[in-house]
Amino acid sequence: MALGLKTTPDHIQTAGIRTRAYVFVAVSLLAVVIFLYTNSLIRRLEVQSATLSRSIAGLCATATYAARENVELSVVFGELIESINFPMVISDVRGVPITWKGLPIDVDPEEVSHEEYLSADPENPSDSGLGDVMRIMAEVDRRRSPIPMTQIGDETVLGYVHYGESSMIKEMRFVPALEILAFGVLLLLGFLGFRNAKLAELRSIWVGLAKETAHQLGTPISSLMGWVELLRETGSKECEACGEITRMSVEMQRDLDRLDRISQRFNQIGSTPKMKRQDIAVVLRGAVDYLRWRLPSLGKEIEIDEDYGDVPLVDVNAQLMEWVVENLVKNSLEALPPKGGTITIKTEHAPKEGDVRIFFTDNGRGLTSAERRRVFLPGYSTKRKGWGLGLALAKRIVEEHHNGRLYIGWSEPGKGTTFVICLPAT
Repeated sequence: MALGLKTTPDHIQTAGIRTRAYVFVAVSLLAVVIFLYTNSLIRRLEVQSATLSRSIAGLCATATYAARENVELSVVFGELIESINFPMVISDVRGVPITWKGLPIDVDPEEVSHEEYLSADPENPSDSGLGDVMRIMAEVDRRRSPIPMTQIGDETVLGYVHYGESSMIKEMRFVPALEILAFGVLLLLGFLGFRNAKLAELRSIWVGLAKETAHQLGTPISSLMGWVELLRETGSKECEACGEITRMSVEMQRDLDRLDRISQRFNQIGSTPKMKRQDIAVVLRGAVDYLRWRLPSLGKEIEIDEDYGDVPLVDVNAQLMEWVVENLVKNSLEALPPKGGTITIKTEHAPKEGDVRIFFTDNGRGLTSAERRRVFLPGYSTKRKGWGLGLALAKRIVEEHHNGRLYIGWSEPGKGTTFVICLPAT
């Protein structure tokens, strides 16, 4: 006899969740490593770029006046200036720009008149093109100190070289932010994908459970219908117990009809239910009448008050909505104290929101804040033997099949709870 481990759906589901979690953690770690490496690379490039810019600016400061006296050096110096890809301004000792290159403005040094140059004040730049150059130069100087220009063998300052950073470095500074944004989007998409997969998995469980339940109910219901028919035939004969048999067959037929409706409900959960425009009060009243007929068996003094206002028609599947009403009323019944209580069902129209609202209020034990957050989760129940499916199923029917909302409007421990259904008015 071979021995082996038993694999259950719970084990498979847990393994799937763990696998997705491991993949998510691995992708997150990879993204962090890429971000740190890119940030380190950009910092090294910044240092190299700053060093290169300062070296070129220093060379320009040294060679500027020497190039005026040497034709060959002037050609080399001109080629060097043309290869510069960062902002550079050469000014005189007053700080007035003489020439410039790589600035984000289109101002030609040749267009500046001699009179404008002589009257320029670096402390108070004008609104002219030269003034714009001086403002850019001042901004550049706040990040990097200008390099004085001197003749070889003479320490006299003849002017200054003002230089900025490469535009490529400025653009690369945004790369870490873009990486964080991309990682955030990836994280969001991963979360949404995981959530949708989880919801799809829950949906498939709901549908499979509903179809299997309807299938399992079908056989005994058919068999019971045959037995009820035999009882009716027996009751139609003249005998001492025939009248009682006839009465029992009527009650059994009523419960069989109920079972048949339940089977149809489960069938509709696994498919697209048919909607019909109708008065919601009719649907509510039918469900409440069935429940009220069975209240005495609970051994409590329970009263169900109904207050159906004048509301528009709604598109509703009566069988599924009756199921929602039964689940909510049963939930309220279980919350009532042992001596009993009152359940109030009320409808009203909210024209601004375009909703028809149904209120289910009880004076039961109420819900804590923690219970309110979890009350609609599948499998959550405050009862020891509860399955925790009633409210979850009701919420799914209202929101997925009727395009409405089901939520807790009010609840206070020791005082009661109000559940609210909002359905689109037609």
